[in-house]
Amino acid sequence: MKSSLKSLIFGAILGTMAVSLSSCGGGGGGGGSTYGSYSSPYVSATSFVNGLNNADNAPSYDESFILLYTDETLRSGDDWFVIHDAKYGEDKAVSLQYIRSIIYYDYYSNSTGLAEEFRDIETDDILFGDINGDYYGDDYEVVDYDSWTGTYVGRNSGYDYEDSEETTDVALMAAEKQKKSFIKKAAAVSYAYSVGIETSLSLVSLGYKVEKAINKGKGELTAEDQTAILGDLEKLTGKTFAEVLESATDNAKKDALIKDIASKLGTSAQNLEDRILPELFNIK
Repeated sequence: MKSSLKSLIFGAILGTMAVSLSSCGGGGGGGGSTYGSYSSPYVSATSFVNGLNNADNAPSYDESFILLYTDETLRSGDDWFVIHDAKYGEDKAVSLQYIRSIIYYDYYSNSTGLAEEFRDIETDDILFGDINGDYYGDDYEVVDYDSWTGTYVGRNSGYDYEDSEETTDVALMAAEKQKKSFIKKAAAVSYAYSVGIETSLSLVSLGYKVEKAINKGKGELTAEDQTAILGDLEKLTGKTFAEVLESATDNAKKDALIKDIASKLGTSAQNLEDRILPELFNIK
């Protein structure tokens, strides 16, 4: 029973973190439930592709997936990633900044609503005659894999999205880009949730690690990954999983636990309970 409960809670936390922490809010945060215009300013490439599969009602054996993450592409100007689009049976390069700017109408901010709006925009482009993306390939475009150079090339822009002949330089650039991305996201979390930059970096790094592990396991975490990530969570909060479970049925212990964790994170108990836990960890 305890093992099942542990798996359930652990899965719920990590499932949320995979789309929240690594992107400072995943699909853009929960927010209210009022119908209106929304955007997903912190959506990750992974969340977007998951949204596409939901919007397309894609069967598990024929889903879209990521070919190159933003830290694996070289096109300058925006953070770009490359996906295999199962709906159209083609590969596409997509600007992360572009999808984060898309406005859609729904009852809350979510990656499926974002993906549905992207599909509507895409359909309009196709009907207008732009079958390979927007006209210049500034926002998204179909790409072809060049087996001679080992790169993905944009049909509209002509850009190479990676350079196989400069693997060392690519690795260095990707590492530097990832470092800058971490700092940028950490700064956003630090400002939004009133926590120190070191805590923010730990949160973002942990979320990135979870996302990578889930992608590697195609939606599942290995026992080794779970142990490693749980260890990171315990190090971050200063509390063991057993202590968290024990406090779940004791309000006094729960209050004390929240105060201790808040102190460890460098924030207030109220901020932890009212904002960080529900918005970043989906724990209410």
